[in-house]
Amino acid sequence: MTSSASAVRAERERVLSFQGGCNFRDIGGYRTQQGTSTRWGKVFRTGVLTYFTEDDHAPLTQLQVRAICDLRRLEEREREPTRWPHEFNALSWADGTVTPTVRGLAADRPRNAAGMFDAMVALYRALPEWMGPRIGGMFSAIAAGDVPLVVHCAAGKDRTGVAVAVLLRSLGVPEETAIQDYLLTNTSGNFEEFIRSRQQAQLGVTDNHAPLLSMPEDMRRVLFSADAAFLHEALAQIGDVEGYLAKTAGVTPAMQEKVRAALLE
Repeated sequence: MTSSASAVRAERERVLSFQGGCNFRDIGGYRTQQGTSTRWGKVFRTGVLTYFTEDDHAPLTQLQVRAICDLRRLEEREREPTRWPHEFNALSWADGTVTPTVRGLAADRPRNAAGMFDAMVALYRALPEWMGPRIGGMFSAIAAGDVPLVVHCAAGKDRTGVAVAVLLRSLGVPEETAIQDYLLTNTSGNFEEFIRSRQQAQLGVTDNHAPLLSMPEDMRRVLFSADAAFLHEALAQIGDVEGYLAKTAGVTPAMQEKVRAALLE
């Protein structure tokens, strides 16, 4: 397939539209520095999986998903449980003693766009360490053949963005490409519309006592934007990806080879 044909396919197939879906995308078709490409239909990234409709069930089933990596905290999983049309291997992890959240990090900062931006930077600096077991579990599932796989959090932007960036970089996808994948959230994820159309939708950042839509608009814009500066902060904390995977995520070189074999063509 020519590069132009691949680009057309990527434009057409990357974003998957479901009535109850939130920021649902395929990470296939990315070229690596070694000249290979990520396989289509093997890893999907998305937000909350609670609001699918009956009309979504058939196309979701066609994805043949075997595992779902839920990067969210326990309270989020309880508030907005995953609803999928068939059985799957459900992966989730303990929260740990110190859990970074944007609500917590924003609490002591000015209640304006600049304060929210600083809170998001702090969040992305903290996520790589906290997410080590989660990212390790994702790699372990792929290495064990649990693909196709869905990896998600609440909005499919922050925690999912870090996890997918690590995965793409480990496969040899250039950093600028991984960042472009992250930035697609800005066109595929209309979070305010999603929340307004689903009264119970919380996306991990709000609850009935602190409704998201009561937040000033400039703060919401920062909160729900994918900003390259945020992901750069996480990648700076990660440094050498193979070293991070070995030390923080517990991923062995043998596991990495199995992941490459499963996801590259």
